[in-house]
Amino acid sequence: MVRVYRKDLETYYEVSEERAKELEEVGYSRDPSVAGTEFSGVAEAQADIGFSRQEALDTAKSIYAFMPDNILDEFVSHWVKYGDSDIAIGLTRQSKIWENEFGYLRRKDGTLRMSEMEALSNIASFKNTLSEYNIKDFSLFEEKFKGLIEGGTSPLEFQQRIDLVYNQVVDEIPKVKELYARNFGIEATEDAIFASLINEDVEDGVLANTITTLQIESEAASRGFTTSFADFQSLRRRGMTREQAKSLYTSAADIMQSARTVGRELDITTLEDAVLGNTAAGNRIRRVEAEVLSQSGATFGSAKKGDEVTGLISD
Repeated sequence: MVRVYRKDLETYYEVSEERAKELEEVGYSRDPSVAGTEFSGVAEAQADIGFSRQEALDTAKSIYAFMPDNILDEFVSHWVKYGDSDIAIGLTRQSKIWENEFGYLRRKDGTLRMSEMEALSNIASFKNTLSEYNIKDFSLFEEKFKGLIEGGTSPLEFQQRIDLVYNQVVDEIPKVKELYARNFGIEATEDAIFASLINEDVEDGVLANTITTLQIESEAASRGFTTSFADFQSLRRRGMTREQAKSLYTSAADIMQSARTVGRELDITTLEDAVLGNTAAGNRIRRVEAEVLSQSGATFGSAKKGDEVTGLISD
């Protein structure tokens, strides 16, 4: 068998000697260097023509003016080679430079959460929201902004979250600002305190947890019970709510005083444990209450339901 080639094909045919002679008469060749020369000629001609870097830069700026300069340079390098903006941006998004700048936009399956323009627009909105609360330095928030986009948080949701923090921490409990400054060693303006609070993490769960811890401390401090922020954080992690804290610390002083009238000592830790469902602490309080009742008929300020004490101690 004989191999024959032609210029518009990059492969060959294996034919008989007789057939090879017939094909040679219509343009085939037994020379392998003939294969595909028609296409290589086109490619060489295109390479000779090339594409203008200035034209590529103009194209980049007209479509992606919002991109950082290093991304534009990457785009231009691909456009000069292929003369196609779709190919250029596709290859740009595969580069390390793009990954460093916009990697947070890519999902695990390779698709984009949104375009670069949409992402930068969202980040601008996040910054505008913070500006409304007089936060001007965004340098410590850049990674947080990217995380919000990865988590699918819209500018409206971000606005609502920040409003939640401001209303619950700054407006509703002014005392919390002083507590936060004391516990975190921040001697700064209210704006700086607020910025440090929301910068820990702008996710609903974390914000709510921080708020709850500070509110528990505020309820305690306003009634004379002070300890470390870590202790109140521990109470929150064990399940204490602001409502429970308010009930506990409102009545705690009276309960402890009543216990002393019968020669018993109840400390605030025991009362906190009882609120959180500690059986031993709850039983101890009931025993002390029984002594108080037997001597004076006084109560701890808690309601009776059958043989159970309700109010301070959870059912």
